[in-house]
Amino acid sequence: MKFKGKSGIIKEVQAKLGLKADGIDGPKTWKMIWENLVHEDKGEPEKAEPPVDTTQEDDYPEVFKSSPNQSGGISPKYIVLHHSSGSHDGTRSWILNSRSKVSYHYLIAADGSRTQFVSDTKKAWHAGSSSWAGLSGLNSHSIGISFYGDTNTRTPAAAEIDSCAKKCVYLMAKFGLDESKILTHEQIAPGRKNDCSKETHQLVLKRIKQL
Repeated sequence: MKFKGKSGIIKEVQAKLGLKADGIDGPKTWKMIWENLVHEDKGEPEKAEPPVDTTQEDDYPEVFKSSPNQSGGISPKYIVLHHSSGSHDGTRSWILNSRSKVSYHYLIAADGSRTQFVSDTKKAWHAGSSSWAGLSGLNSHSIGISFYGDTNTRTPAAAEIDSCAKKCVYLMAKFGLDESKILTHEQIAPGRKNDCSKETHQLVLKRIKQL
């Protein structure tokens, strides 16, 4: 919809949401509007962080909530780590909204619990324009796992790293993958994405080696 003064209004909203005020109402702007103005964010799950287990047993609670944002079958060759930039609850709500056109296979909460939105052999919409090792469109070749928030400004808690590592170990065994197949969104979309942080990536790989 076009009307006089639209760009100025968008810039004002973007500035209040802490976004770049460019006057373009793109997906990132609408995501932040959804989280801050539509979705009533109740904060991160207020559960005590569980002790970090040194075994391979994965006892983190996991629920399945089917996202409308998915498509055909895949044979996963990679695992791609993300961060959502938004809160856990806001991200969860956004992924379950058909208007977002975004989904991960898994989202990890503060206590290590996980929500699965898309089956492991179905395509989630997490990678966008991307390429790696001669393959393009990594949505068709990978499983997306996301931390909440911005891992460049916060380091995920031990429970989050442990939960991610244990899910990776499970997926590696299921699909015959090794540690070199665990990538970040930044690696497959350089210059366009900055998630997740190199520190978070290394913490996950380090934890995998301990399991």
